Amino acid sequence: MTRTSLDDAQWVSLMLVMQQIPLVWKRDDVALRRFVEAALWICRTGAPWRDLPDGLGLWSSVYHRWRRWCLRGWWEVIFQ
Repeated sequence: MTRTSLDDAQWVSLMLVMQQIPLVWKRDDVALRRFVEAALWICRTGAPWRDLPDGLGLWSSVYHRWRRWCLRGWWEVIFQ
């Protein structure tokens, strides 16, 4: 892992919290982790959504999911 990615221990801790929120976790750990990594990359770099690296997903899909999570308050629940 690079220093800019979540390591496995951090991911397990985060998953324990996310599994408690209805509709967040749909049993696709790989896609969920890629989405969270993409959202953290945007927050960490401050880059425009369109500059999201291809390996982290389609920028528009990541943005729309990130926005839904914001409107539902899930980010606040996760990071409390």
